[in-house]
Amino acid sequence: MNIELQRFEAAEFQCWAWLPPQAQEKSVPAVYCNGGDSLEGRLEYVLRELRPQMGKELPSVALIGVIPHCWEDDFSPWLAPTRQGLPYGGKCDQYLQAMAQIILEAEKRFPLIAQRKYRAMAGYSMAGLASIYALYRTERFGQVASISGSLWFQDWQQYMDQNRPMAADTRVYLSLGTKESKNRHPLMAQIGDKTRQAAQLLQQQLNGEVRLEWNPGSHFTEIPQRWLKALRWLGQGWKGEK
Repeated sequence: MNIELQRFEAAEFQCWAWLPPQAQEKSVPAVYCNGGDSLEGRLEYVLRELRPQMGKELPSVALIGVIPHCWEDDFSPWLAPTRQGLPYGGKCDQYLQAMAQIILEAEKRFPLIAQRKYRAMAGYSMAGLASIYALYRTERFGQVASISGSLWFQDWQQYMDQNRPMAADTRVYLSLGTKESKNRHPLMAQIGDKTRQAAQLLQQQLNGEVRLEWNPGSHFTEIPQRWLKALRWLGQGWKGEK
């Protein structure tokens, strides 16, 4: 499958854009994908399954991949020790500030609908944590998706308890593998409970739909398939925008 990506730079981040054929005729919604370097290698499967549905049972959607400088820094909300003893850099606020410029650049370059309702943010693992953190730090996205997100992160549950999402109508998708809790690391072993608790709390904090989906396997099982499920769910939020 031939995948044509348009590459650009914004706010000192390397980015890529995939546009559906329908974007030649009209503006479309966009999913901003944290960790675009990881997703890029899995795009062939995702688009092979997703593209035939666009303009039919799903709306036509653009994907904007954002490549972080460092996953452990850009996607961590604050300083915390890693499993190797080195610190997570806690630069997610700076990343989200840069995302504002990335959105402006993307909407200037490509036929994207420049409205909050038609923007989503999604990510896997630490990039998924960044998506949920964005709920509490910006109103730029009408939907967010955390795919096997690192909601075990130190003090994360306390942060959610003490703060409120900036836009109560945001739709949220969470997913996790059924075996992800089988981990020797004491924090990561709590991921199942932490994800359930996050979903329950978000249902209380938000008016928008909150979905928690369980997938078979561990953290690295069928990653493209998990991305596909998340993107389909996000697309349902724009149903009617063929």
